[in-house]
Amino acid sequence: MTRLLTDEEEAVLVELIREQEARTSAEIRVCVTDKLVFRPQRFAWRLFDDIGMRETRERNAALIVMMPRVKKIVVIGDKALHETVGDSYWQSTVSAMVRKMHASGPLESIREGLQLLGDTLAAHWPRKDGDINELPDEIVR
Repeated sequence: MTRLLTDEEEAVLVELIREQEARTSAEIRVCVTDKLVFRPQRFAWRLFDDIGMRETRERNAALIVMMPRVKKIVVIGDKALHETVGDSYWQSTVSAMVRKMHASGPLESIREGLQLLGDTLAAHWPRKDGDINELPDEIVR
């Protein structure tokens, strides 16, 4: 299977992640996988745990998982974030990303998700003095 994003597009996404994280104390990760995933939500939560996203200080990390092989996007967040935004937020974020995917492709779809997450995270957990980057910004495969 061909890669969904080029190296250059992945570099753009890493910069976009850094831009959004500069506005908030929260952490954002992005995964693009070509695996054949039968339970996308379960896969996303397992990955969330495997890459240490429950280990952030404020429990406000968010993960975007794009699975083109099964045509799914999952966006999830840790306990504090989920308690703040609720189920409908995740559904509306995925819907916006799907619309953008159809209109403009995967890079713009993920950009849309990052912007929505960044706005929400910055509103509830603005960056403070002494904040550190707790998780890597690179794209997870």
